[in-house]
Amino acid sequence: MMSAADSDSDGYVEYEEFERAVERPRMRRPRRGGVMEDVFRIMDGDGDGKLSREDIKGSMRSTGIDAGDEEVEAMFVLGGGEKEGGVTYEVFAKILGVDDFC
Repeated sequence: MMSAADSDSDGYVEYEEFERAVERPRMRRPRRGGVMEDVFRIMDGDGDGKLSREDIKGSMRSTGIDAGDEEVEAMFVLGGGEKEGGVTYEVFAKILGVDDFC
């Protein structure tokens, strides 16, 4: 998955590369189970189909982003985590603007 987005093969996905990877599927009808669903599955550390606060914080940390508890809580609440017991893939995709993947 990373190699698909890392167009210059430097081992990092820069913002422009990420943006291109996200924009490509919008040009054509994306298939179910695309790149963003793979990203969600990787973020979902316990595999329960929902992102917990711990899943979000761990994912941020693994990408080098030191998100504090307040930022993680804001992401969790924005994603409907309070109501659903975690952020679902469908909400995750809508937040990222790729809800046509659902």
